[in-house]
Amino acid sequence: MRMILVHGISQEGKSEQQIHDEWLGPLRATFTRLGNDPLGRLTRIDAAFYGDLLDENSSPWLKSEVLAMGAEEADDEFDEFAVQAFEEMALVIGVTKEQIEAEAAETTLPMGKGPHKKWMKAIARAVETVSPFKGTIALRTLGQAHAYIRNQHVHNLVNGKVRPLFENDEPTIVVSHSLGTIVSYALLREFARNKRPRQIPLWLTLGSPLGIDAVRKGFTNPRVRPANVARWVNGADPEDFVALRPALAAKDYGPDVENISDIENGWENPHNITAYLGDDRIAKAIADAIS
Repeated sequence: MRMILVHGISQEGKSEQQIHDEWLGPLRATFTRLGNDPLGRLTRIDAAFYGDLLDENSSPWLKSEVLAMGAEEADDEFDEFAVQAFEEMALVIGVTKEQIEAEAAETTLPMGKGPHKKWMKAIARAVETVSPFKGTIALRTLGQAHAYIRNQHVHNLVNGKVRPLFENDEPTIVVSHSLGTIVSYALLREFARNKRPRQIPLWLTLGSPLGIDAVRKGFTNPRVRPANVARWVNGADPEDFVALRPALAAKDYGPDVENISDIENGWENPHNITAYLGDDRIAKAIADAIS
């Protein structure tokens, strides 16, 4: 049995080896605390890495340190994709609707801008007053998800980089985080659709944005557990604003998702993968799959 690690946003400048080491460190520490480390029974552990490729093919405004400026430079098609999700994420991190409305009242835009631009800009300005760090992560998550879901060229580039890790017929545990949950879902659906079932005893989605409406609607129906996945476990910290809906609802993804929606990752960065891999229940799911 193998294991694949599929990373999320903002991993540019790293490598497969860095992802491998950064994830396995906290996971092994969790197993050590629990008194049993089953990872040695795996034939290999591979880390996907597409961070540089995604960064090079995403919009330049995503790299802006000024949130409101980044929102202003975003194209209209992105606004249509992300404005509702960004508003919901903003409310999660403490922005109020009244703050957004106050910013909208003062926001002026050049003629010809799309219908969502003013509201998007207002949300970004309001977020900057509460948490520019979290707002930047939220906007980058939506921006990179938009690039992957809506841009076929970027979609193909990323899938071409990650797909070879899924080609092996050996049973494989897939551990995915953040945007990596979207990438792995797309690939697992692709294999099932093409009648090339992988043997996936466990698929873990951690801090997943799959619950965001704009992301979910990027996948055609039926949106269910892929036929090649024996067990789907979704884990989220309720304070993780990227996992806008910590539990993936049965009405959205079918009844076969096991949700662990009360993971505690601490206040500093609830989206952190190392914290997710420190949860006993996540480690136990991996250990059970190996057993």
